Amino acid sequence: MNKTGTLTDRGWTVSEMRLSPFTNANGVYQDGTLAMCRDAEGALWALVGHNNLGEITLWRGTCADDLTKICAIAYNFDMGAAGQAFHGIPYPDGPRSRGLIWPYGLWIDPDDGRFYAFVHNETAWGAGDSSYNAYGEGEGEPDFRHIGLMASDDEGRTWDFLEWIITSEQPCWTDAYRPDGMEGGQPGERFSLGAGDFCFYPNTRDGYFYIFYSQITVERATYRHEDHIYAARAPISGKGRQGTWRKLYGGAFSEPGNGGKESAVIAQGNVPFISFNSHLGGYMMTSYRRENWVRGLGACQVSFSPDLLFWSEPVMLDISREDLSRPYFTVCNTDTIGRIQDTGRSFRLLAENNGMDVYQCQVTLP
Repeated sequence: MNKTGTLTDRGWTVSEMRLSPFTNANGVYQDGTLAMCRDAEGALWALVGHNNLGEITLWRGTCADDLTKICAIAYNFDMGAAGQAFHGIPYPDGPRSRGLIWPYGLWIDPDDGRFYAFVHNETAWGAGDSSYNAYGEGEGEPDFRHIGLMASDDEGRTWDFLEWIITSEQPCWTDAYRPDGMEGGQPGERFSLGAGDFCFYPNTRDGYFYIFYSQITVERATYRHEDHIYAARAPISGKGRQGTWRKLYGGAFSEPGNGGKESAVIAQGNVPFISFNSHLGGYMMTSYRRENWVRGLGACQVSFSPDLLFWSEPVMLDISREDLSRPYFTVCNTDTIGRIQDTGRSFRLLAENNGMDVYQCQVTLP
């Protein structure tokens, strides 16, 4: 446990949880943070759900409290089996891409209105006989993550896959199972599951997109997990395309997004979410602490940064709250204008487990 106490010990208050609109009854089986963005006219849009369970749906409103489902999105590309999925575009480190998608970020170009979605992908879900993980063929964990980009020219109703933009410096296979005739693979008693489970933050203050992503390290024999959070950024002018991303390594954004070296900004954290908090005058990152989630304790932890480069050690929000024993936390405001991820003294916190109803509460700072 963190020796500095919890944020509620410091005067933060967390209201009781209540259901959000993103429920199984509304066709939502969320697995990850919510992807939301405003268009140039001020309308708020969201991509909700994932296609490993249910479908991805498009929502629209004026704020987080009146988002209404419009439709299930459609695709101009296949997913699933290796060789057919994602236009046959291979992963940057070699194997054929496969599986399904989880949207974790949404950006709407204010100049031309084009929608861009930043998506998480895994090798062992929804790829049929071509699914694989660190131990062999078949579906299930521990499998390998990649971050991709897709775009829509009809306000988010139909999407095309563009490319893979961020992948781990480690290959997405081990020496225990080599897909598609690959050689080598991660050896030894520990392996990394690749880049994914991320947050997208468009920072107009400095002209960069930021993606903070997780990597899970697994001990081969014991299956013990450790989680670490990393960062990459790209100039907004590049619209998030492949080749524009640089990973944070050794204190600078210097390494390529695909295959480059990377330095962790947070140890023992997973599924980050970034916001700028005007009351604190800096950036805030929520993530979850695995050991608390497994034990049924409040798992939400918060880190702080003045510059998106250097981050404080995470502090638990409230360990005693069993209803915070969830792995996915989204922070947003309830305003009808401005960037949805920018917050103030009071903000909305949404939380959920894989495939279950999304709950929400209000957090207020002292």
